[in-house]
Amino acid sequence: MEIQVPLKNIYSIIKNNSLSLEEEFKLFKYIKSKKMIYLSTPFSKNAVDRLLKFGVSAFKIGSGEMSNFPLLEYISKFKKPLIVSTGLHNLDQVKKTYRFLNRKETKFALLHTTNIYPTSDVHLRLNSILQLQKIFPKTLIGLSDHTGDLLSSIIAMSLGAKIIEKHFVVNKNIEGPDISSS
Repeated sequence: MEIQVPLKNIYSIIKNNSLSLEEEFKLFKYIKSKKMIYLSTPFSKNAVDRLLKFGVSAFKIGSGEMSNFPLLEYISKFKKPLIVSTGLHNLDQVKKTYRFLNRKETKFALLHTTNIYPTSDVHLRLNSILQLQKIFPKTLIGLSDHTGDLLSSIIAMSLGAKIIEKHFVVNKNIEGPDISSS
């Protein structure tokens, strides 16, 4: 069953679901206190600058921004590693981003992503991990998992995925574009 979300302007979605500077910094400090790496997905140069002020060590690039070359150009200047989700893009587009980031001498990993929320087993296409490994043998390949359990992540690891991004939500009663699927 695919969840239908009413179409909204992406900027209103971001505005309505963004943390304030204080909230995000509190989260950043909490993650650091647990000796974990804080990652966030910036959608603008201002968001990149905000994360740099926090002292992030890497950036997550959502699949919607994978081909936002002006933003990737800006982020690449800071020489921090990227984790790039590939959903919403075909293989030729992934190759274009791959070449772009290599020209910028940016370290990055690619995550196979299926942008169906939640993703059912029939839409997982985990064999794409093997395809990405074959095409990009020197690149870390992983999975951005939008399923409701851990099985696909376990299978992805058995296929050689080096990074697993698992979507989850703390409270399903709050509003947000992907609460029902996380």
